Amino acid sequence: MSTIVSRLDITQIFCDVDDFYKQWEGLWQQVPQLPSTTGERRSKSRMCLSEVMTIVIAFHGSSYRTFKDFYTLHVLPGWRGAFPQAVGRLMATSTTATIDNGRAS
Repeated sequence: MSTIVSRLDITQIFCDVDDFYKQWEGLWQQVPQLPSTTGERRSKSRMCLSEVMTIVIAFHGSSYRTFKDFYTLHVLPGWRGAFPQAVGRLMATSTTATIDNGRAS
C-alpha cells in the first residue's frame, strides 16, 4: 500500500517550510512579546523549527496511528541523514491517546 509519506520529497517539504518560517519569523519579531517570567528556563532546541514541522507534516500524511510509532519506526531509521540532530528517543508520557475513527481512546 502506498502512503503519502512514501511519495513525499522530504527535501522539498523542508525547503517550503523553512522559507515560510524565515518570512514568519521576521514578522513575529515585529510583534511585541510578553516578558519572560522569573525563573523561566528556555533551553536551546537541537532541531530547528523547520525540521520539527517537516516531520509533523510527514506524520499527518502517513498511515501511522501514533506519532511515537512514526518517529521511532520511520524517522529515526530512515531519515537520520536528513535530520542528524533528531532526538534519539521520545519522552514517555503518563497518558497516550490514539485516534480511532475520529474518537480519542
